[in-house]
Amino acid sequence: MTKKLFYYQGSNALNQKQKGSIIADTKQQAHFQLISRGLTHIKLQQNWQFGAKPKNSEISELLNQLATLLQSAIPLKNSLQILQQNCTQIMLNEWLERLLQSIESGLAFSQAIEQQGKYLTQQDIQLIQVGEMTGKLAVVCKKIATHRSQSLALQRKLQKIMLYPSMVLGISLLLTLALLLFIVPQFAEMYSGNNAELPTITAILLSISNFLKQNIGILLFFALSFFLFYYFYLKRQTWFYQKKNQLISITPIFGTIQKLSRLVNFSQSLQIMLQAGVPLNQALDSFLPRTQTWQTKKTLVNDIVLDKEVRSILQWVSQGYAFSNSVSSDLFPMEAQQMLQIGEQSGKLALMLEHIADNYQEKLNHQIDLLSQMLEPLMMVIIGSLIGIIMMGMYLPIFNMGSVIQ
Repeated sequence: MTKKLFYYQGSNALNQKQKGSIIADTKQQAHFQLISRGLTHIKLQQNWQFGAKPKNSEISELLNQLATLLQSAIPLKNSLQILQQNCTQIMLNEWLERLLQSIESGLAFSQAIEQQGKYLTQQDIQLIQVGEMTGKLAVVCKKIATHRSQSLALQRKLQKIMLYPSMVLGISLLLTLALLLFIVPQFAEMYSGNNAELPTITAILLSISNFLKQNIGILLFFALSFFLFYYFYLKRQTWFYQKKNQLISITPIFGTIQKLSRLVNFSQSLQIMLQAGVPLNQALDSFLPRTQTWQTKKTLVNDIVLDKEVRSILQWVSQGYAFSNSVSSDLFPMEAQQMLQIGEQSGKLALMLEHIADNYQEKLNHQIDLLSQMLEPLMMVIIGSLIGIIMMGMYLPIFNMGSVIQ
């Protein structure tokens, strides 16, 4: 039975008002759980989540809370039970319930997570396995949560930078469409009675306006169809993901950000795993795509470029070559390769990877700031050009009134 989220209001033993949310199979079960907590005068209202997937921030917060509970000497099973009782995200709550069932059946925590095949990466699972073996599960969970939070912060920063220009560009396109549909036709009527030849730009704009007026319904249908096709099918295809990455990689600034982001994330993840005691080959292998084992056999699609690089590194390392000699300049620049070589020679590869991640994180932040500074004036140029071309095309015949309007 699918769980449901309920908002509740009630009073405790001191007659103080309490409110919050609770997950249960039915309204009656939610009511019973609240009574067991000592609440009275309970009011319940169901909230419809419709199977919303948990956010990365929610998973990071869950790992943080688990680390805190484990550091407080609370046993793993009890910690997971506490997290489940307080988790108000339905799919995450159900996931925790399945983890508890797997652990109760005799599986280790890492085995239970791997059995579910959801929400945590292969690197996370291997780190948790090492944490179980070394008795440092709390420390490992904290590191995973911190790394996830850092990656999420970078994603949010990029999204925030792209949000404003995307909105401005969208509004400018709508404004351009409105001008072509409603304003340009008025000029077309004005010039229709004249026999003089219109300027090329004016004729083109009038043709575009006429085409849009006649086919706006069909164009909107195709636009909506393409959006649905892209959202539900195209963006999930490996070949499309690969082509998109190739296009981004050759785009100025965006390509640099993508490359630096890949280097920073790879270095941070590999450093955490090596520091936790995971062997190099095993750590590298965890970056390769895996097949989910719960509910679906869909192969998890990671970064295609990174996948190719890691396979190449594994091939050379398995033949006895040093890690620093196995990486390519597509992943690690020459300066970073030299740092890796020093790290291997000194037996401090994990520490050197941490330095590499920190150094290139600064370069990544600089590129993101540069992108932020460039996008706003670029959007202004694009908007000004679109509106300017339309205005010039419409008023140019008036400026040439002597030859156009008799």
